[in-house]
Amino acid sequence: MKILKKGKPQVGWAIEWFCTGSGNGNGGCRALLLVEQDDVFKTSSSHYDGGTETYCTFRCAECGVWTDIPKNNVPFKVRHWNPERDGTATGEKLMER
Repeated sequence: MKILKKGKPQVGWAIEWFCTGSGNGNGGCRALLLVEQDDVFKTSSSHYDGGTETYCTFRCAECGVWTDIPKNNVPFKVRHWNPERDGTATGEKLMER
């Protein structure tokens, strides 16, 4: 293959990350994934003292398990969780449309 005319550079964020289920009961399948900016969504948990903590989460395309990524690895504003798109933390795979 030969480049005849350079295209526009890729933009956005991506990182290689293993599906571990970290922060979501573990149980990930250990698939190595290329997680892109649009794959990451915001989740949260409530504490007994009334506090809430938010997380940056993605759903594994292989097994459906959610994995949290440390916030310091995510240099962008994370979108809100969408149940139709992101599923639930049960690990069930979404139906292909």
